[in-house]
Amino acid sequence: MKKTMILAFAITLFATFNAKNLNAQTKEEAGTAFNAALELSKSDLAGAVGKMQDVIKMCNVLGADADTIKMNATKVIPVWQYNVGNSFLKTKKYDLATTAFEKSNDLATAYEDENIKQKSGDILVKLYANKGNNLSQTSKYDDAITYFDKALALDPTYGKALYAKGQVYKKKGDNAKMQENMDLAIDAAAKTNDTQIAQAARSTMSSSLYLEGANAFKKKSYTEATEKLHASLAYDTTNKEVYYLLAVSYNNLKKSDEAIESANKGLPLEDKTSIKLARFYYEMAKAYEGKNDTSNACANYQKSAYGTFAQSAKYQMKSVLKCQ
Repeated sequence: MKKTMILAFAITLFATFNAKNLNAQTKEEAGTAFNAALELSKSDLAGAVGKMQDVIKMCNVLGADADTIKMNATKVIPVWQYNVGNSFLKTKKYDLATTAFEKSNDLATAYEDENIKQKSGDILVKLYANKGNNLSQTSKYDDAITYFDKALALDPTYGKALYAKGQVYKKKGDNAKMQENMDLAIDAAAKTNDTQIAQAARSTMSSSLYLEGANAFKKKSYTEATEKLHASLAYDTTNKEVYYLLAVSYNNLKKSDEAIESANKGLPLEDKTSIKLARFYYEMAKAYEGKNDTSNACANYQKSAYGTFAQSAKYQMKSVLKCQ
């Protein structure tokens, strides 16, 4: 019995002694591996990142004894990986750069490096948006949207991605989605004072809605035309063609007051020549005629009696209203 206890104690003592030696040796190896990774970083950053991750695995096995080595390793890994991305960016290898910055973003998250995480994310937003633009130019619209969404997942207020996404939906013929993203782009641009994107988005929406209104007008769908044209004014109040079509549409709908209001808003935007102004005065005259206001109708027909409106205006004054 005593021999058995002595043997057991001896085995325990031996195992403890060897474990201490093993830990000491492994910790030394971790330090050596750390230094080797540092040396490798001078010539091969990507390889050094992998080697330094191996160092962390060794430190995890060692536990608290290797905390200092582990802490130093976690500090350099995200930075090195970020610099790998920068090297690809400088040589315009954008796909490789994207992959590298995705990895630096992940590593920065894992090792709690907020600075590198922010910087990686900022670059990825631009890289994703650029990829989306390239795909859009080759008509790969769905793939383009996927990349714009990746950019917006990192920065929901990135106006350029929202605007570009809206343009893709325009090409796809999805006007509702186009407007949704253009509105978001305008809101985002206002927060960042990006006047260029705000103006581009407003111009896109104004033109698109004007064209929809003009097409409805050609089909004599005057109610639809007024709806689209008024929607266009929410983005741009300086398009004289919108006011002219509104005036004509409202006259056809027998809404004289609205026709007069639209013509009055369009007049200051028109070229200041009698021939150019004639079309607005003619619609105003028709509206006043519709209101049985002969005096104002005659006055405006008189102002509209130029160019292509001359014959019709003179007829209304002479034969219909018998203006004095």
